[in-house]
Amino acid sequence: MREKNTSKSRIGGVSAKTLAIPVLVVVAALLVSIVLMIIDINHSSNSLFDLMQQSGAYQLDAYDMQASNTVFSETCSSYIQTPVLLNSSPNVGPLMAFVGELDSDRRSPKIAERFRNYDVSYEARLCVERASEYSEQILEVQIHAIAVMSSISEYALPVDEYPALSVFSNYELTQTEIDMSKDEKIGYARSLISAQAYTQTRYYISENINRCNEILNEDFSRAQAQTKNHVTIMRNVLWGEIFAIVFILCGGFAGLYLLILKPLKNYSDDIKTNHSIAHPARTSEMKQLVNSFNSLWEYRNKIETFLRTEAENDALTGLPNRYCLERDLLEIESLDKPVAVFMFDVNFLKQTNDTKGHLAGDQLIRTVASCIKECFEIDKNNNCYRIGGDEFVALLVGCNKEEIKMRLERFKFVLTRENVSVSVGFAFDNKLESGGMKILMEKADKSMYKQKKEIHELSEKQKKD
Repeated sequence: MREKNTSKSRIGGVSAKTLAIPVLVVVAALLVSIVLMIIDINHSSNSLFDLMQQSGAYQLDAYDMQASNTVFSETCSSYIQTPVLLNSSPNVGPLMAFVGELDSDRRSPKIAERFRNYDVSYEARLCVERASEYSEQILEVQIHAIAVMSSISEYALPVDEYPALSVFSNYELTQTEIDMSKDEKIGYARSLISAQAYTQTRYYISENINRCNEILNEDFSRAQAQTKNHVTIMRNVLWGEIFAIVFILCGGFAGLYLLILKPLKNYSDDIKTNHSIAHPARTSEMKQLVNSFNSLWEYRNKIETFLRTEAENDALTGLPNRYCLERDLLEIESLDKPVAVFMFDVNFLKQTNDTKGHLAGDQLIRTVASCIKECFEIDKNNNCYRIGGDEFVALLVGCNKEEIKMRLERFKFVLTRENVSVSVGFAFDNKLESGGMKILMEKADKSMYKQKKEIHELSEKQKKD
């Protein structure tokens, strides 16, 4: 305990943590509040958008009901007025359209069923229910009228040719209707779709659908106004908190500059001269930083040469290691030259280790490294690397496809000569863009693993045979 107190006394200065904690607590609370408000605003906006889409979809459904009823009315009227064509054949076109509409998704009962599951007001749902009931009443009258008209022998429907028309031929007429003469049946069928009750019912359908859409518009407008008002309030509060944070951060930055940033700039100037830090510190943390850096600076000078040598070379093969590869990749990416990346993986290394021992496995790795250097090294430029146990990489800068093909053929020959198996994949690009080396490495890696998979599959097949 005594040593700890002595250390603190030696460092001295005001702790930056003591000054920063209150500021951070206030800023964090404001930021949390801002995030929550942004989430709420986004949620409200998304809800309004969803409501707008839903309202449009609901209105479209209502209009579809009206459109469906229009199809029934027009096709029924067309047939009643013209039951046969000029060539004396039955006018089945309108009737087929009529029958097709019976199975449509915009039929009144189907739309009414969907409205029962929609999030709409009771009044809107009730209007759709009424419109559906009226639609079914009219539909019954229309089918009745068509059945009466088609019961005339001259207008008999070709049910054998159009089975769907059986919905009319199977309709049960009263004996009175059956006994009517041709003219009576024509007049009666036309009177069914021109009666005042029929016209009035069609009006009721249109009136209920229009009223439903009015209600949907009113509900949406009400929800839109409420949401806009809520979002406006939240935005005003949000701006207030943002200004508060800006004010706090400006004050905090001034203190940060005087206590930390300015000293750090002075320390940076000292470090650039490759000397220990000489400028004084104002806070205990900065003083501790100065003491730690000066100690590390002395220690670094002692081991820097040793670490540099050990860090850049692979002990087994003498090739540059992954560290050198990462460094060279950054340099190559800025050269704006054609680049080829080759990925290598030693095949059956584990089998060699298991059957012949790890010394044989090490010799296999050294042999592969020698083959790669022989075929891909450029003027001893250290462009071949060992990046893992059995993984190697070679980089060719300023090459072309002919050179790549030549080196790969040479590599294949050398592998055969040394009696070793290596999977190789490569990727080439004439002009690298930002991040292009990473993409080339990934492509070459995939190509290599594809070849490795094929080699191992072939080996397994040969074992089985």
